[in-house]
Amino acid sequence: MSAERTVLIVTGTALIVLVVAIAAFSLGVYVGIHGWAAESPAVAGLGQRPAAAAQAAAQQAQLAAGQPEPTTVQPVQTPGTAWQSGPQPQLIGRVRSRSGATVTLNTAEGPRLVQLGPDVQVSQAVVGQPEVPASLDQVQPGQRLAVFGQFVGDGGGRLIARRLVLLPQVQP
Repeated sequence: MSAERTVLIVTGTALIVLVVAIAAFSLGVYVGIHGWAAESPAVAGLGQRPAAAAQAAAQQAQLAAGQPEPTTVQPVQTPGTAWQSGPQPQLIGRVRSRSGATVTLNTAEGPRLVQLGPDVQVSQAVVGQPEVPASLDQVQPGQRLAVFGQFVGDGGGRLIARRLVLLPQVQP
């Protein structure tokens, strides 16, 4: 075998290995962003936009420093209602399922898992009136829900709910 032929074979092999490595990396990035299934639940917080992640990190730093949580933020607007004018919820979505101390929500970013805190408070939002106390039993599939809580863990990967607000149904 000539030296030129050996060089061509080695170069071709190297190019094929490079293409396979790039394809494997691309698949890994795609699966990391979208997951293997379209509707697979993601832990709340992992898909946060950078601004939301920065806000969550700042809130964690304030809590760690013993400072109270900020109470003056933009009011939350849901379609057709201005139901609340305090801190913004970490998640808003429809209850997909509830099992023990976890709730799966269908949100705009996809399904999210929320862990219920030990002393979670539940209230019902009524259009034009103050919130009224509600029961955890009222958190049922299909119900619109706002979740207030704290992101914990590495990079704020888990949302521990301390307050749930059952939202009014949106009229089409």
